[in-house]
This record gives sequence, C-alpha cells and structure tokens, in this order.
Amino acid sequence: MTSSVDFTNTFSNSDSDSALPLMELTPLDQPQAGIPQLTHTDLAPAIESLAASHGAFAVDTERASGFRYSNRAYLIQIKRADGEIFLIDPVGIESELAPLAELMHDEWILHDAAQDLPCLAELGLYPKKIFDTVMATLILGFEHHSLQAIAADLLGISLAKEHAVADWSMRPIPPEMRAYAALDVELLHQLAAVLRKMLQDAGRYDWFVQECEAIRTRKPRPANPQPWRKYANRIELIDRRSLAMLQNMWQTRDTIARKLDLPPSKIIDPLLLAELARRKPRSQADVTRSPLLRKNSMQISAADLWTAIHQAWRTAPADLPERFQQKKNPLHPPLKSWETHNPAAFLRWNALREAILAHAADLGILQEILLKPKLQKRIAWEGWESAADLTEKLATWGARPWQIEQCAPIILRACS
Repeated sequence: MTSSVDFTNTFSNSDSDSALPLMELTPLDQPQAGIPQLTHTDLAPAIESLAASHGAFAVDTERASGFRYSNRAYLIQIKRADGEIFLIDPVGIESELAPLAELMHDEWILHDAAQDLPCLAELGLYPKKIFDTVMATLILGFEHHSLQAIAADLLGISLAKEHAVADWSMRPIPPEMRAYAALDVELLHQLAAVLRKMLQDAGRYDWFVQECEAIRTRKPRPANPQPWRKYANRIELIDRRSLAMLQNMWQTRDTIARKLDLPPSKIIDPLLLAELARRKPRSQADVTRSPLLRKNSMQISAADLWTAIHQAWRTAPADLPERFQQKKNPLHPPLKSWETHNPAAFLRWNALREAILAHAADLGILQEILLKPKLQKRIAWEGWESAADLTEKLATWGARPWQIEQCAPIILRACS
C-alpha cells in the first residue's frame, strides 16, 4: 500500500506561512519565441511544422463562456516539445480540420483535460492518450492546481495571466491575448516531465495513468431535461401552473439566446423568470408593469414572456409539470432516511466513510480522488456478500483498479 508522500520541500510559494525562504520567480509575459500570429484559413504550414516536430502535443483551448451561447472552442493552442506554438482559429473551417485531426491522434498534454476535451471532440479532434497536469497534482496531493501555481512551484516561473475571463470570440485577437493563450501551452512539456518524475517517485504513476484514461474515455454527461427546476427550488415554487410558466419562459429564453448567440443569462436572469412565474400574470400588461422587469436590462420582450405564460394558462391540468422532478431509477433513497429504513446500510455508510476519509488523509489526497462519495454511498446502501463481490461491484460501478486496491481492504475492515 502506498503511503503518504511528503512534498514539504518541493514548494516554496504556495504557503506564505512556510519557514522556507521564498523562491524568486522569473516573470514570463509572453512565449520565449515571441507571440504567435493567428492561423485560420491556411492550415498547411502549421500542419507541416507540427508533423516535423516531435513528442506529445501540448493542447489548450479558449472559449467564450459568458459571452456566447455555446461552449465551443474559439481558439486552439498547440505545441510539440521541439516545435513552435500555433494558435488556430477553428471558426468557419471546421470541415477542413481532418488532416490536423489525423496528425494529432496521439498523446496530448493538457491542463484540466475535462474542460477542453468536449469542445475539441466537437471539432473531430481526439487524443490517443492524455497527460493531465491537474490530475497529476491531485494524485500527488498538491494544495493548489492552477497553471500559475504549479508553474511557480515547480519551475519558478510567474506566468502573466490577465485575460482569464475574456471574449475569445472577438476578432482580431489582440497581441496581449494571443500571448496569454500561447503561455497556456508554453510550459506544459516541462511541467509534465517534472510531474511524471514525482508520480514515479511516489509510486503513483499507475494511478495517474488510470485516471487520465478515465477522463479521456468519459462519456458526456446527459443534459438536465429540466434545468429550470433549480430556480424553482430556490424560491420553493411548487404550484404546477407556475412551474409550467417557468418551463415555457425558460424555453423561450433559450430560443432567443441561441438565435442571438448570447448566454441565456444575458437575455434575462433566470431567478427573475422564477419570481415572475410565482406571480402568475393574467395579462401582457401584468408582465409589462411587473416591478421585476423595470430595472433590468433584457434581450427579451414582455410580449415574448406573455406568449409563454399564456400557453401555460391554456395547458390542461393533467399536462402540467409535476410538483417535484422525478429521478429515474435512483440508486438509493436520501441519506437522511437510511437510519430508519435500512439501519445496516446506515452503519456501513458511517464506518466506511470514516475509513475512506482517514485513508485519504494518510495519502494526502482528497477523498473524491480516492473514491467518489456517490460510489461510497452506493456500496454502503447495497452491501456485498464477500470480498470478491465487493471488488466486482466497485469495478462495475466505475472504480479504477488502483482505487479498488486501496479502498476494498479498508472497507472490509471497517465494516467487518
């Protein structure tokens, strides 16, 4: 069993109370080779250069969350170990990316791969293998996981990161933003080399490989069919007619947001929709005069809202939304009812939860990395007949081999 790893002497800037002297950081505000230009219609030179370079592909993307409707990639940053950085604008050339996709079907180095892989998959870009620097820091038990933090801690470099929240759909992209984007891949090969050595020294490299493969092959989470329920719950809205109004206004807002290519929240705040549905307006005039709408800049009209509300008024009672969202085949009832309805499961939960938390602390990692709480609850609820049955269930439900190796013995001891 791998024991806790002490990284006290590894870091010099993440803990201001440390007795160790602070490392003087080297500032880096643009790539050493200069700020790359944007590559758009003529991909051939970039593909030729990348093909002539060697090593894994350092990859990152920039999106326009908060500025545009979709979460698509508006910029792709790519660098190989001995090559230059390319900033590729994929907008409008999606059908021309096949040669790039074929070349890049190899190992990628990413920082927080789960954020970038979905929008890259939309463009037909898939890795054969990944090295996720965030996952490496989680497996090693780092306190801070941002690119700036690990670049400072491991390389002694201070990255300029002033454009974390920016509209990457704007064109042209100014030089300072291109510099920011390029820095996201400038150091990934160096960081990966250091982290790989640390993982190997800690005896956790195999854990890391399994976690990266799980990220790479993870299927997208299905969209919530009733996202408006979150705001209904926030104001305890349970009247079925009001729920229908909120549902209809939500759909209207989404249609307008998609048409204007704006985030739905820029059309109208979702909590305002919930409050308006609670008041159940009886006419368009009621909507127009509502104090909820008077001081809010909106991209939606009272007529649009009234059309959605009026449709809800005309909906037959049997067709109104249920007061509460029905979950399909819940794995177990709410935890608060276990002690009464399944005392054995309640005892198992308390025992294994304490054991998992203690073991995660011994390893110096988060319990979510050691074994996801929802999996802990499921195994506690269902129980097991033998050690082999416990192992089989954990594997079937998605636990990685290293997690089973670490957790199964302590679960059995805790619940014996």
